[in-house]
Amino acid sequence: MNKFWMMPLCLLLLAACQAPVQKGTVEDSVTPEADSLADTAVMEADSVVVAPADTPVHVDSTLITGRWMQPVPGLDSLTQGIYIRKNGKASSINMHTLLYDKWSLVKDTLFLWSHSEGVKNPVSAIDTLLVKSLDDTSMVLFPLKAAPGYLEKYTRKGKGK
Repeated sequence: MNKFWMMPLCLLLLAACQAPVQKGTVEDSVTPEADSLADTAVMEADSVVVAPADTPVHVDSTLITGRWMQPVPGLDSLTQGIYIRKNGKASSINMHTLLYDKWSLVKDTLFLWSHSEGVKNPVSAIDTLLVKSLDDTSMVLFPLKAAPGYLEKYTRKGKGK
């Protein structure tokens, strides 16, 4: 029997197993320009890196807002973080060159728009992060461009959301 029929069959099965990219809506308070950026980030995340093959986390979007802190790598006595506001705005905490501008949550994926200041070659970027866990006090994120197993762990600063 001809072995060449197996290649198209394997490709067909592989294509059938691929989950379609589902695009969400950017918060109403984010500009229309940001909507196209979110779509771009979703496409980039799908085409650049394959997410870990585990079950998606159901993210309670009401828990995402707040001040999220983590130790500065190599300087555990200092902290840095992200302030995620209800209006789609975000800002950096104790980071002076990486400045967050806005955010969007699509299912279990957090998009963070940022720009750099005070560096030789300023950059604007959209970070794509899978929410691995989220509750009232902690948030664990997996940056899609990170090595497998790398996680960013944050603790909520202050009380409430």
